[in-house]
Amino acid sequence: MKPAAVLSALLAASSAAEPPLGPAPSVSVLDRRGRILRTALPEDLYSVPVPLEGVSPWAVVATLAAEDRRFYEHPGVDLRSVARAAWQDARAGRAVSGGSTITQQLVRALQPRARTLAGKAAEAWRALSLERRASKREILEAYLNRAPYGRGARGIEAAARTYFGIPAKDLTLGQASLLAGLPKCPSRCDPVREPAAARARRRVVLSRLSSWGWIDAAARDAALDEKVLVADAARADLAPHFARRALSRPGGRARLTTLDADLQEELEGLVAAHLKTLADRHVTNAAVVALDNADGDVLAWIGSGDFHDDARRGQVDGASARRQPGSALKPFLYALAFERGMSPSDRIDDAPTFAKGGFSPRNYDEQFHGPVTLRQALACSYNAPAVRLVEKVGVPDFLAALRAFGLESLGGDADRYGAGLALGDGEVSLRDLAAAYAALARGGRWLPAREASDDPRGPSRRVLSREAAYLVTHVLSDDQARVEAFGHDSALALPFPFAAKTGTTKDYKDNWALGYTPDWTVAVWVGNFDGSPMRRVSGVTGAAPLLRDAALAMERRYGSREFDVPPGVREAEIDPVGGLLAGPACPDSVREVFRRDRLPTRFCAARGPAAEPPKSVVIAFPRPGDVFLLDPSSPRGAQAVPLRLEPEDAEGEAAWSVDGKTLTDRGAVAFWPPTAGVHAITLSFTPRGGTSALKSVSVRVLEGQSPE
Repeated sequence: MKPAAVLSALLAASSAAEPPLGPAPSVSVLDRRGRILRTALPEDLYSVPVPLEGVSPWAVVATLAAEDRRFYEHPGVDLRSVARAAWQDARAGRAVSGGSTITQQLVRALQPRARTLAGKAAEAWRALSLERRASKREILEAYLNRAPYGRGARGIEAAARTYFGIPAKDLTLGQASLLAGLPKCPSRCDPVREPAAARARRRVVLSRLSSWGWIDAAARDAALDEKVLVADAARADLAPHFARRALSRPGGRARLTTLDADLQEELEGLVAAHLKTLADRHVTNAAVVALDNADGDVLAWIGSGDFHDDARRGQVDGASARRQPGSALKPFLYALAFERGMSPSDRIDDAPTFAKGGFSPRNYDEQFHGPVTLRQALACSYNAPAVRLVEKVGVPDFLAALRAFGLESLGGDADRYGAGLALGDGEVSLRDLAAAYAALARGGRWLPAREASDDPRGPSRRVLSREAAYLVTHVLSDDQARVEAFGHDSALALPFPFAAKTGTTKDYKDNWALGYTPDWTVAVWVGNFDGSPMRRVSGVTGAAPLLRDAALAMERRYGSREFDVPPGVREAEIDPVGGLLAGPACPDSVREVFRRDRLPTRFCAARGPAAEPPKSVVIAFPRPGDVFLLDPSSPRGAQAVPLRLEPEDAEGEAAWSVDGKTLTDRGAVAFWPPTAGVHAITLSFTPRGGTSALKSVSVRVLEGQSPE
C-alpha cells in the first residue's frame, strides 16, 4: 500500500470522534419479583457490565497473560510484540501470531476496521490516542466488559454466568484461565462443544503465568487439575425465548415481566428430564406455557428443550409457533353445543360417518363405540361424534367461536377447513391455545396473555356463558369418563380438581396437552421442529406426563381449589340409558350436570328385559364393506338397494338413514336409491317401552361401465 494511503487513514483516525469506552447501554429483563432473567446489548448479545473490582483477580492476571503481558509498560502499541509477530509470520510463511495489545483490541471492538495495512495503522494510531486520554484501569475494565467469549456472551461477567453460572468475582484460577483464552478463539475453543481445545488453551495461559513468575508451580498444577464444570450448553439466564420477546418491545433499561423465575427454572428442568425419556421415540423438543388465570399473566414460557442446541433448532420458539392442535380444539366445539342447549348426557353416535369430500374420521383405538353420551365422546376424544357434532352446529359457527376464544390464526373460511376443523385442521400457537383454555377456566371470559407487568389488563370479553363453560370443565375434569380411552390412573388423573385435554395430529408430528384449575392454566407441546413425525407418541404418552408434572409444580406454588358452580347449573341423578330423571323404579343411575333450563322433567320407568334394546337386532343387509356396482344400462330408480334388519318380526320402530339423511321408508325393510361414493347406512331401532339403539354399516357404490 502506498504511504499516502496509510497517512490518509491516520489523519481520518485522528479526526474521528472518540466512542465511549463502556459497552453500549444494555437492557435488563426482570421477572415479576425483579430477578434478572437476562441482560442484553441492543444487538441481542448477552452482557452484564461490571466494574474492575467486580472481577476476580485471577481473571485479570490470566487475561494479561493470554493477551498482553506488557500491558502496563507500553503506550498502547507494543513494538516488541509487533516485531516478534512479524518474525514468526515470516518464518512460517503465513500469519501465525498476532501482536495486538489489549488497547488495540479494545479500539477494534469500539470501531471495527478492515484488516488492511491502512486499517491496522489507523488502529495503532487510535490505540496511542486512547492511552493518552484514558487510564490503564479504565482501558482494562472496558476490555473485560467488551471482549467476546463465545455463545453470545459479551464481557467477563456474561461469560462467567454463561459457562459456570457464577459472577465473575467468584472465578477460580482454573475457571479464569479457561475464560481468558476464549477471546482469541471463541468458537474453536468453545468449552461446551470443544472441551479439549478449551483445556489446551487454558494450559497455555497457565504455563505463561507460571513461567513469568506470576503464580508458583503449585498453583499452576492445582489449576490444571481443577475439574472445571462447564454448563451443558445452557446459559445461566432464564427463559431465553421469552426474554428475547421482551427485548424486542420498546421500553427503558429495565423491563419488568410477568414471569415467575423460580417456576420457570423448575419447569425448564422438567422439560429436559422428559425429553430424555422420550428420546427413543424421536421426540426432540417441547414447549410449555403457564398462565395466571386472574389476569392472563404469563408465569412460565419455555420455547424449546435447549435454546442453544442449533442441531435441534433450539432457537425456534415452540410457544409462539403455529402448529396443528389435533383434538385440543374439541372442548370449544362441545362448549358451543352446550351453549345451544345440548347437555353432557345427550347421546351421539360413534359410528362410521362421511363428511363433505369423503372425509371419514377414525378413532385413535381404530374402533367405533356405538351410541355414546357427549360426556363420553369429549372425555374419550372420539372423532366420529366430533365430526357429527360440528356438522350439527355448523362449521362457520364453530370457526367464529374459535376466533372469539382468541385463535385468530385460523384465518381461512369455513370451506377451507370443513368438518376437519373439529379434529384440529388449522394452525394455532401454544400461547393462544393456553389463553383459550384459560377462558374456560374463568367461566367463559377471555383475556389475552399478558407478558409485561406494565401492560394494561384486558381487554376482556365474554365468549361463552358461565354455564356452558362449567359443563365443559366438568367433563374435562371427569377421570372416570375417560377411562375407556385413557385407562385408570392416567397422566391426567391428578390429586386435585384439574380439567385437561390432549391432542395428537394424525401423522404424529404434534402432540399437545392442556389443563387448568380455577386459578392457573398449563399448556404443553412436544414434537420436532424439523417436521418429522414422532414414533406413535400420543397425547397421553407424550405431552400428558409433562403436563402432569408441570401441574403438580404449579399446585405446590399456587395451590388449587374446587371449580365454582354457576347459579344456572343443576346436578341430578339420571337414568344412564334414557337420560331421564332417575325414579325409585330405575335399576341404576348416574349423577349429571345440566343447565337449569335443560334439566330433565320426566322420570324413567323400570327397565325390564323387554325394555332393553334387543341385542339380536342387526342390519342383515347390506353387510359392512359391501360394494355395489351401478348398471348404466338400467334406470337409476330401478336399482334400489334393500335395507333389511333381523329379526324382521322384532317389535318396535325402525328408521333408516344414509349419510345422516332419514329415508322415507321405515320398518324392517327399506329401499335406498344408491349414488356413487362411500356411504354410511344407519338403523335406529326403538323397541316397545325402551330407548333407541343405533347400528351402522359402511358401503361403497361404484359407477359401472357403459356397454360399447
